[in-house]
Amino acid sequence: MAKTQVNLRLDETDAELARQAAATRHMPVNEYVAQLIRSDNEQVRDLFLAGAKEVLDGYGDVIDAIEDAA
Repeated sequence: MAKTQVNLRLDETDAELARQAAATRHMPVNEYVAQLIRSDNEQVRDLFLAGAKEVLDGYGDVIDAIEDAA
């Protein structure tokens, strides 16, 4: 996958926390940040899919009736 450079500005405290967290995990800071972003997006996706399933479970018959009427 091609890499794109993104500049990120953090206050020194947050930057040091990021460096320490990355070092603890034996990875570069950029990889650590990328991992955080992927994890956050996976959580949002999982929440969305759970909500969609809840809607379909609760209203699937209504949706089917509307489709049949169309």
